[in-house]
Amino acid sequence: MDVLANNAGAILGDRHVTTDGFEETFRINYLAPFLLTNLLPDTLLASRALVMQTSSNAARLSARVDLDDLNNAQKYSPVRAYRNAKLELVLFTRELHDRHHEQGLSSVAFHPGGVSSNFARTSRSPVGTLFRTPVPRLFFQSPQKAAGHLLRFVTPAPGDSLISGAYYENGKPRTIKTPPIGPEL
Repeated sequence: MDVLANNAGAILGDRHVTTDGFEETFRINYLAPFLLTNLLPDTLLASRALVMQTSSNAARLSARVDLDDLNNAQKYSPVRAYRNAKLELVLFTRELHDRHHEQGLSSVAFHPGGVSSNFARTSRSPVGTLFRTPVPRLFFQSPQKAAGHLLRFVTPAPGDSLISGAYYENGKPRTIKTPPIGPEL
């Protein structure tokens, strides 16, 4: 396996806890990629693979990890749950790099940009309202173009280099300062 692309993403509506006890947005956006990656360590390390996480600029702009509320039981909102899960993916990407890069594993997280898709259309959040309007069709990129951002890491152009452990926006590494840890005020 050369590449593992964790590309899950959803902003849902009301808070829903799955049968295994996890809030659904956290489960889809963070736990699923975390679990899949951690089920494959021997394969990923043996093949010196690249692990990619589709994140969001919400991770950089407005997320805050609350270790006492990873399951979003307090102050739930669909957008808060999404942005925090995407920040957790960026932190996971850094941790993969720190733990396994010397063994040949590379990892990146990236924001693909706004995509004209069905993303969040069923959510009752402000983002869901936006995706039910013509705005995404008029101003966001096509899913095919957004896929190009993912493929850029898989098949880099000559001279392009990948910075393992980095978070990318618009094809360039972006800094996410050490995020605040703890409850939102």
